[in-house]
Parts: sequence; C-alpha cells; structure tokens
Amino acid sequence: MYLIYDLIIYGEKLTLNIRIGTRGSKLAMVQTNYVNELLKKEIKNQDNDNDIGTEIIKIKTVGDKDQNKKLADLGIGVFTKEIDKSMLLNETDIAVHSLKDVPTLWSDELIIRSVPPRESHNDLLIWKKDKELNVFQDDIIVGTSSIRRAAFLEVRYPNLKVKLLRGNVQTRMKKLEEEEYDAIIMAEAGLNRLKVSLENYNYEVLDMLPAPAQGAIGIATRKADKEINEVVELLDDKKTHIEVLAERSALKEYGGGCQAPFGALAVYDTEENVLSLTCDLVFEAKGKKVLVSKESFVYCDVDDFEKGIELGKSLGKLLKDNENEVLGIRPSQE
Repeated sequence: MYLIYDLIIYGEKLTLNIRIGTRGSKLAMVQTNYVNELLKKEIKNQDNDNDIGTEIIKIKTVGDKDQNKKLADLGIGVFTKEIDKSMLLNETDIAVHSLKDVPTLWSDELIIRSVPPRESHNDLLIWKKDKELNVFQDDIIVGTSSIRRAAFLEVRYPNLKVKLLRGNVQTRMKKLEEEEYDAIIMAEAGLNRLKVSLENYNYEVLDMLPAPAQGAIGIATRKADKEINEVVELLDDKKTHIEVLAERSALKEYGGGCQAPFGALAVYDTEENVLSLTCDLVFEAKGKKVLVSKESFVYCDVDDFEKGIELGKSLGKLLKDNENEVLGIRPSQE
C-alpha cells in the first residue's frame, strides 16, 4: 500500500487513531473485535514504526431500540444508518457492519472498502432435541423476522408457519427453550461467531439461497479518507469481496432493498477464474407465491470487481423482467 511504502522510504512517522463505529450487541461486538484484531495484526506486519491505535465506539440503531415491529416496518438501514451518520459527522472513522444489513442504495460519501473472509452463508432451522419434528410434513410454528425467509418457507416448506421473532441471538434461543416457537431460523454465521453450541438441538440446513452477502462483514469508510482507506484495505479478501459485490449488485438492480424476498449466492472458483451467481426471487401472482431462479457465470480475475457488478446487474434485471412479464407489467418507455 502506498501510504506504508512512503513512510518506510522517507522515514516519516504516522500517528493515527481509528475510531470504529459498531452496534453494541454481543454479535456486533464479536465481529468488531475480530476486525480490530485484524487491523492491529496487519498494521504490525506492514510497519512496526507507525503509531496507529484503535477505539471502539458503540452506537444504538433504530433496529436495536425497537424490538417489537417487523424489520420491514422500520424502514431501510435499520441496523446501519445511525452508525453511518456518525462517520459523516466525523464522530467515527470506520464502521463494522453485517454486510447483508447495508442497503444497496447507500451514501455517495461512504464505501464498503474491505470485506474479510466470509463465514457460513447457511440458514438453519433449529428445534429442541427432545422434540421429534418432520421438517417437510409436520405443522410447525417457526420464528423469524425475515421477509425473505418467510417467503421462501411458504414456497419450499408450506407446512411451516411463520411467527414474528425479534431480538439478539441469545434472546431468540431463550424463546425457543421456553417453547414460544416449535423452531426458529438462525444464520449459521452468527452462531459460529458466537461459538453457540447446538449440541442440545436438532437442526436442518434450509433449502433456500441466503440474503445477499449473508455471513460477510463489511468495513465501511469515508471515500475521502486516504490514510484510513489504505490501512483498512489491508483486510480485504478479494474472493469474498467479488462474490458479495455480485450478490448485492443483483439485488440493487432488481430494486427490492435488503428486505426483499430475494436470495443470492456467488462462488468464485480460484482455479478456473470463474465467478458463478445464482439468484432466487419469490413474488405473488394471482394470489400464489411464485419462485423464479436464474444463474449465470463470467470468467474474470478475482479482483475484477466490475465484472462481478456486471454479472449481478444482468441477473437482477432478468429477474425483474421475468417478474414483470408474469405480472403483465409493460417495461417503462424512457
């Protein structure tokens, strides 16, 4: 990176304090501490002479304050906008987000500068071990707050009935223990990061595509902060980055926002230099839920992010056109 390189040549000393904005939940703090340790490690590996410190600042978001409403009713960016505002006001320098929560239509002044390696993208259906449930046949009350999960359950698992479930990981597991629900849906990534044992539970990996960027952490910065950006970029995993760019670009082109019943999964093959993307969409037509699936691929280098964006946009447009065709909506004449 140019900043570190210049400092070594000219013998300058950099004093920099990176203020990290984050939610205060246990999972958010685990993710933020992970990023903080990565930062310290990379800075030390690059140059021991520079004085670069970090400070973690907890920020409460709309999604944290209101635990009773559906996420879709709280608007866009319910877990991110207060943190992003703190960067725009120069109260923090970077933000650590669960990338699936970051709106695809975002600030012109901010950017997801770095994406560390992704955790699992799977959705798990979890129930108590002393209960015998047939996931495909039994009438089961399932807890979730996700529009995407609810829509895909209705199509793929019509016997599962959704009941609103909000709260952090610990709260959700407690509600399952107290049998407010027969089963709940959790992202495997969060359970892994929190080291939650499923030894006393049964679970099934659900047959549905994840939310775009599920399992990935996004590190946001101000575009104009050259020094901060060059340090943060050291944490970027190119493979994960191009995959989530493709997924998020598909959702952005479709236009549904991060609460849409839209699933996407991209996989970059490092041996063949191929980026593959699969997208699923659920929408309602004539009173029934319709599932549409599209997939495509492109040959590209792992850091050719523009190719990833183009692939995502092409599938997002295909899905939108397909939906409009089924619904009988003519394309706008511009």
